[in-house]
Amino acid sequence: MTTMTISLPDQVAQKINIEARKKGFATRSEFIRNLLRDYFSKVEEFELEEFKPIPLAQLRLELTKTGKYSQKFIDSVIDGFKESSVYGHKTA
Repeated sequence: MTTMTISLPDQVAQKINIEARKKGFATRSEFIRNLLRDYFSKVEEFELEEFKPIPLAQLRLELTKTGKYSQKFIDSVIDGFKESSVYGHKTA
């Protein structure tokens, strides 16, 4: 997954926070990704690959195998996924 940083006026960021909470998204990123999926689903020449979650234990193992990440970072990624709407507080 690629990380993108965007700058928004404070008022827009506040509206995004409010709407994300209202719609039940765990994070602003999930809310924005959902908006983009919706937008791109209406554009015929662009298809998004369906996200298929893998078990968190497998994700932890694959991140560890790369040797690129500290255990603290991997733990934080797994904890973040546990809070996401995709994994819905499922344990690793």
